[in-house]
Amino acid sequence: MPNIVYRSRKDFTSSHLISMIDFHVKLPAYTMTDLSQTFFCCSSLAIITGASRGIGRAIAIEFAKRFEDRLHLVLTARTVKGLQETSSLIESLDKYSPERISVTIVPGDLRDGTEFPGLLDKLFSDIDSAKYQQAVLINNAASPGDISLLVRDFSPVQATFIQEYFFSNVTSTLLLNSRLISSFPMSGQGSGATNPVRRTIVQVTSGSAIRAHASFSLYCSGKAARDMLHKVVAVEEPSVRVLSYDPGEVDTAMLRQITHSISPVTAKLMTDLLKVAVTPERTAGVLCDLLHKDEYESGAHI
Repeated sequence: MPNIVYRSRKDFTSSHLISMIDFHVKLPAYTMTDLSQTFFCCSSLAIITGASRGIGRAIAIEFAKRFEDRLHLVLTARTVKGLQETSSLIESLDKYSPERISVTIVPGDLRDGTEFPGLLDKLFSDIDSAKYQQAVLINNAASPGDISLLVRDFSPVQATFIQEYFFSNVTSTLLLNSRLISSFPMSGQGSGATNPVRRTIVQVTSGSAIRAHASFSLYCSGKAARDMLHKVVAVEEPSVRVLSYDPGEVDTAMLRQITHSISPVTAKLMTDLLKVAVTPERTAGVLCDLLHKDEYESGAHI
């Protein structure tokens, strides 16, 4: 099947759909002949969700250490205090200088569908795409959902909670991806598109996207949906680098929370995982190495 960028309904044909149904569509090869700068060597905007702690915070700090050119970090999460702590840690780095690194914190709750449009506008406000050679979105924020319930335990009483869960973990991610792509169009795409901008979207995924675990119906479903969403972005937007990064077992507050919220059998498994879990800083370093080498297939789960 040729690499086809779908822009509207009229772009779809029956032959395209038949080709897609066989599930053997090869993700498009990455070609960016107009952009020779490597990932950490160009002026960049990086938006990171869930940046108040854990992996999101570690990625923000690692970016601040590695970027050689001007970097504007836009950090969002629910807690203002956590975001301020992340910003302070970045400013305490030996390599930090306000001329090279700027940090904007945008508190907000991805679970709130009514407030999300305003949050989205704040994340992209006062951003002049012409100032950057690269735009990066790190979809890190995620939540485990109610892991005390098996599928058979859910009822219509939880319908609102389930909708909020998928809005927070899937719908908001789709809308963030859409805004980044439309805010930084390639030359010839949309009004005002003159300079090619390298665009990278990373979502922090999990082995739970491909492996089922009892009582993790929401978490596994949400991660699987996000994996497929990002594969679709890779197919639709061949000029966008897309990566679903599996950080492995990481010692985070969420993992410790899960350990205390589930059945004794699963809790023992999680406790054992904590014994071999890596630090958020370690896995953020691995992610940055992958981004620097830039050898992954766009849309891949790694």
